Formats: sequence, structure tokens, C-alpha cells
Amino acid sequence: MDSKAADALIRWAGLHDDMRFCLLEQYLPGGAEHPFAQKMIRHFSNLQTPLRSIHQYPQLADQERRFLGARWSLVRVRSLWDLWSDDLFVPPDRRLALNDVEPFDEWEEFVLFASHYFLLVAANTSSSIGLSPSYLGHLWDPNHLTSANLSAEVPLTPQCEAFPSFHRRRFGALTPLSQNTFGHHGGLGLQTRLSRTDVFMLPGIDSSDSVNIAALKEECKQLESVESRMCHTITSNHLSFLVAGGRASPDHALQDCWLSGKNCWQRVEDLPIPLFRHCATTVALEVSSHSTHNAFLIYGGKTGAGHVSDHWLLWRKGFGWFTIPVTGDHLKPRFGAVMQETGFRRGILLGGMADDGKILSEAYEWTISGDPLALSISLSRMTFARPDTYPVIGRLGASLLKSRFGVLLVGGVSSAFIPQSVEVIKLFQENTDDDQMSIWKWAPVDIRTTGQRPLLIGHSTFASLDTVAILGGGAVCFSFGTFWNETIISMSSCDRAPRPLIEVVTQKPDPFSNQKPMGDILKPARFASTVPRHEQVQSSGDFEQILNNGQPVIIKNMDIGSCTTEWTLKQLAAELGEDRAVIVHEASNKYMDFQFKNFKYAKKPFKDFADEITRGSPQYLRSLSSENSAGKVADISVDFPELASSFGLPPQLDIVKKKMHSSVLRVSGPVTMWLHYDVMANVLCQIHGSKQLILYPPSDVSLFSIPPGTSSSSINCFDTGPDRHPSLTLAHPQEAFLHPGDLLFIPPLWLHTASPVDNISISVNVFFRNIDAGYAPGRDIYGNRDLQAYEKGRRDIEMISKSFDKLPSDMGKFYLERLADELREKAQKHGP
Repeated sequence: MDSKAADALIRWAGLHDDMRFCLLEQYLPGGAEHPFAQKMIRHFSNLQTPLRSIHQYPQLADQERRFLGARWSLVRVRSLWDLWSDDLFVPPDRRLALNDVEPFDEWEEFVLFASHYFLLVAANTSSSIGLSPSYLGHLWDPNHLTSANLSAEVPLTPQCEAFPSFHRRRFGALTPLSQNTFGHHGGLGLQTRLSRTDVFMLPGIDSSDSVNIAALKEECKQLESVESRMCHTITSNHLSFLVAGGRASPDHALQDCWLSGKNCWQRVEDLPIPLFRHCATTVALEVSSHSTHNAFLIYGGKTGAGHVSDHWLLWRKGFGWFTIPVTGDHLKPRFGAVMQETGFRRGILLGGMADDGKILSEAYEWTISGDPLALSISLSRMTFARPDTYPVIGRLGASLLKSRFGVLLVGGVSSAFIPQSVEVIKLFQENTDDDQMSIWKWAPVDIRTTGQRPLLIGHSTFASLDTVAILGGGAVCFSFGTFWNETIISMSSCDRAPRPLIEVVTQKPDPFSNQKPMGDILKPARFASTVPRHEQVQSSGDFEQILNNGQPVIIKNMDIGSCTTEWTLKQLAAELGEDRAVIVHEASNKYMDFQFKNFKYAKKPFKDFADEITRGSPQYLRSLSSENSAGKVADISVDFPELASSFGLPPQLDIVKKKMHSSVLRVSGPVTMWLHYDVMANVLCQIHGSKQLILYPPSDVSLFSIPPGTSSSSINCFDTGPDRHPSLTLAHPQEAFLHPGDLLFIPPLWLHTASPVDNISISVNVFFRNIDAGYAPGRDIYGNRDLQAYEKGRRDIEMISKSFDKLPSDMGKFYLERLADELREKAQKHGP
């Protein structure tokens, strides 16, 4: 609604007695330049539904004044994140119930979303009757961290510069490899979790610390064989590095640990329990630099299935892992905290999130005591000069490191929205007369540079003798698209200008990242919009309206049977029989191209196919008729009767069942389907795993070099490199992410390509006839044979073209172009 009209409605409602007004809208806690805000604003603008009031009323206090100025006597406004964190509004048991719905680990992204939406309740009565006590909490001023209670310390202003980076990685782990090199390992890339390690060298280091490139390549190659993971830790004690835990999917926590040696990695004792999102640091147990006296300390983390650990674990070479008992008060179990050694046998632990989804505004000092064979750990709250410091310090998903600037806390999210001015802070201790008491202070660190503001979530940090680097990171911004940090931020002392890092080794690049030499900027795909979601399709009439609109739609909350919980590769193998022969596409790489046929058809037992794609083989199964693959269409109820009882379309989609052409089982490994269009409409039912699709309207067909008489393109729409096909910048894509139980309606002739978000995807396509006449006669096994009128028109064009063959070429070209113009004019009359 237009702002003026909305204000008039608010004023009009405020004139009446005993009125209530409830408003759920977006706002800008971090300003319009915040990456999430930019994605959100652009998304709604692309949908032709711009956020008309957000710039006029960007903060919660502005919304409060808006209603108070319209004569409302009582106004309460809070962000959704504030409400989520309020035990009176959302009881802890309700938050905990989320773990029973699905394995969830996108907490930082949830915080971003909930922090950009608010709920306002207003009343024009002197009593608070009608306003729930659970809602009448304090009015949250989202700027309270930028006013009186911010640090009074002088901000630290190092030399900062942002250098281009073509890497896309979130929730990886970073470790020094030598005095002047560090590696960035694992994490989540553009399409999947990564196993590679990118190695960088700091510029300007004395040549005496030369880098053994061959040794680094070999070391990275060995680490590549370790299972791909994210949310793991790599901890360095200057003599070796320990890779610990991490996860594949949120319900698949990892337990294995790997220790670096002399140019090699070896597997060491597994963690006592699988862990990810734990925090780790090195700790010296003796006043000695001998490696046997150095240990690795881990606290907290998630074990999978919603369980959170409160164990303190210590690893020593030759002793393995053991649990350190806590003397005195215990901490509440948490994950996503940060920890750093600050002195001999002591350190600090900040923030984290409890198992009920609340960020803990807490900070502790820990001390290890006892003989190395009988250790214990004790904890005490950090004492700050200002008691209101904890929301600034207690964060989820931050990074903590020692550097030449001091102990730096970088990024993450908090119980209160973190302003840009304090996204990076320095922690330091104040000298006191009491040796038994430490007073802590903090000061902002100004890392602002020219260019795009970074999103310090899922990032990694590294410190050398005189440089701090922040790299990687980004977030899926709800349904608005994904933001990736495109730069590496380099911080150096004021007397030395930052210089770009030098990439030394990149192992096995992500096939979708199209990596280029350093200096080129790889920009992420800019999706014009996202496919809208319909939460309520309650009748066949609702679906017919979707069908008539002719636009892609993701349909939620549909009952398609028990398949969404039962169909896994293992279960399918058991139901179909491990020896059931299937014909699959075996691709030579992770992008299949139908025009150039970079794949072959292979017949093999289903179990072999399942085992191979689980190990990462780029293969794809598109089921065919079990009775006559060359003459009949696929029908899942006939071809796989063992599965028929567990899959079915809901009654709201009766028209699909009545006009069904075929139903196809699709099982995909880590491989991307080529861009193509189907002549028939279809409903894609996602059953297991997640899938990303990019769709283009039929009006974009001329951009994708699809030869006449065919329906597929060789253009890789997931290519985000600077040399990507120019058509991708001219097209009008829509992006869809499907999760188990989601249904995607794909209208006829909409071009689309798909890639699993996880390595494995299981889905069913149901093709159906959305027009009563006009399909080409004869066989159409795949549902993509062009309409009869088009096939006839191509034959007519060939005859017309031949009728000009006897004329001079320039005359023939003249009249053929005239006819082409006439055809284009008639095409325009059919629609935009």
C-alpha cells in the first residue's frame, strides 16, 4: 500500500473507540545498505510489489512514532527475533519442538530474517485489555547498541582494503600452514559441500620463508580425500593441525579427526561423539614448546538430531580424547560459541546458542588445573567495565582470534542486532590492583572499506604477524536469494598499506565456480526473482487458478504420501530389489549437456547406482516404462508398483491426475540437468534431499541458442563466472529451492534446469496435458515433442525457403526477412 494511503488508514482507525491494530512488516535495523536488506528490497521490487513504507519508517522507533502521531494511545512494536527469544511469547518447549520437525542448522539466516520483520500492536484505549501480557514487553530500540551503552573506548582504525575474491565458501575452516601461508578448507560452496583446500600466501614476506609449492599441493591433495564437510574446526599449535568433526547434512554429524604431519595427514582417534559447530583452541599444558605438551581443547557443539553437547574434550598426541571434568558451576550446553586461549592454561569462551534456539549473551573465563593426567577446568564470568556489554559480546557464528591488534571478535549474530560499527571489536584487559580479578573492556574496530558491505556470517579469519584477513561467508537471505562476500578484507597496521593475498594452490575447484586467475571478480548469479510459494491450496479450484495464471509456483503443505519420510536410497534398494536393473545417465562431469552428449547410458543394478552416486559419481536416473521403454510413457504406479502405495497426488490436484501424460521417478547424484523446456505442464514433487532450479519464461527462448526442432540448450545457467554466457545477463530467471514435500508447478514451455543442493535428490515428475488439442500425433515418450502446428510450420518454412532458391541471393534474403518480420508481428499479437 502507498505510504500516504497507509498513514491515512492508520489515522482513520485511530479515531475510533476501542480499536486494535496489528501490523507485520519489514524494517531496516542495519540500514538499506545491509546485504540482507538489499536482497529483500530488490526481491519485492522485482515482484512489482515494492516496500513502499520501509524508507519512510526504517526503524522500530519510527513505526512507534507513526502510530502515536496518529492518536493511538498504546503502541508496542518488536522484531520477530526479539519475540522468538522471549520465553513468554514463544515458550522454550515450543522452540525445542523445531528439532522434531526437521534437522535445522540455518540459525544465522533465521536471525537475519526475523531481525528484518516486526510485529506491531496498537490500541486506542487507556487500558491494555486485548493486548497479551506476553507481547507487552519492552519496546526494543534496535539502535540501542549504537547509543549510550556503546564502548567509550577510542575505535581502532587499522588500514583496511577489500580485494576481489572469486571463491564462494561459507562455514569453512582456516588454518596457518607456514609462517606466510594459510589454507581455507571445506565449507559450503555454490552447489555443495567442499573437500578442497585453497592456499593463500601473504605478500611481502622475506624470501627466506619460501613456500614449498609441491609439498603444499600434495598435502592439500591428501586432505581432499577426507569427506566433504562444513561447520568443522581446524586448530593449529604451530607444529601440527587437527581437523575435527563437522557435518554433512544437519542430521549427519561427523566424528573423524585428522592430524597433519610431515607433508601428510593421518587419521587419529575419533571424537567421543559426533560434533559440529563446536569451538576449539590450542592449549599448552606445560611451560614448554614441546609438541607432547600441547593439546587441543573443544567445547560444546551439536551432535545431530537437535542434541547439544556440554562436554569439554581434550586431545593429546599419544593419549587421544578424554573428557575434562568441570569444577564449580557448569555451562549451559551450547553450539556456535567461540573460544580462544589467552594465556597459560587459560582462555575465554563467548556466546553460542542453547538447544532451545536462544543466543546466550554470556562470556566466561576458563582455567585448566591439575596434573596433565588428571586435569579439571573451572569457569568464571568475565567482568566488564560496563555491565551492559554482554549483548555485544555474546554472539552466534562469530570468529575469535589473537592478532597484533589484540583479541578480535569478528561478525556473527546476537540477541540484539549488531550495528556495522561494532561488527568487529577488540577485547582487552584493564590493569587492576587485584591480581585475582580481571576487568575486561572492548573497543570497536573500523573495517569499513569502499565497495559492497560484507555479510560476516559463515566467514573465516586468519592472523599473521602484521595482517588479519577476513574471507568467505555470506548467507541465503530467506527466499530473496543468496548473498556471497565477493572480497577478502585485509587489515594491517596504520604504517603499512594492505596488499592482496596471493593464491598458491587451489585443489579441485567447484565445477560451477568457473574459477579465473586472481584479479578477476566472480560475481554470484543475480536472480531477478524467486518462485512464489503458496501455503494454502485447499481445493482443486485453487490449483486451477494457479494453472490459469501460467506462472511457476511452489506449493507447500500437500500430502503426497509417506514417501517423503520413507524414500531413501537404502529404502528404494530394499523395495525395488538391489539387483533391479536401471538405465542411468553416466556423465563425464557435473554438468550434463544433451546437445554434446557428455554422458552415456549405462544399465546397472540399482544398488550399484545408489552406491556410486553416494560416493559422488555424477549420475542420473530418469525412469522409463518397464514394459516398453521405446513405445510407452513412464508410469510410476506401473513401473514401480512397490512404491505406488507411498506416493500419490492430493485431491487438490485431481485435474493433473485426470489429464496425466506420464509420471517419472528421478534419482540424481551430484549432477546438473541441462536447460530445456517441456511442451506439457508438469508438477515436480520433491521427496528426498533438496534441489535448486532456475526457470526462465518462454519469452527468453531466443536467448539460449536452442536449435530449431530441439528443446535443450548447452548454456550452463549455474555459471557465475565473468565469462559466463552473455544471455544470462539478459534473461529473466526465477529461482526455486525445493525441500521434501514441496511441489513445483512448471508451466509448459518454461525453460528450466536443476541441481541437487545435497548430493542426492529423489523426486517424481507428473506431466499432464493442459490444453485439449494441438499436441503432435504419434509417440511422445518424454512429453517434450513440440506442438503439431510448430512441426507443420517448420515444414512450411522449409518449402517457402526453397521457393526463393532460384532468385538472386540478395532478393531472396530481402523477401525472407520481410516474411520473418511479418511472423514477428503476428507473434507479438499473441502476447508480450
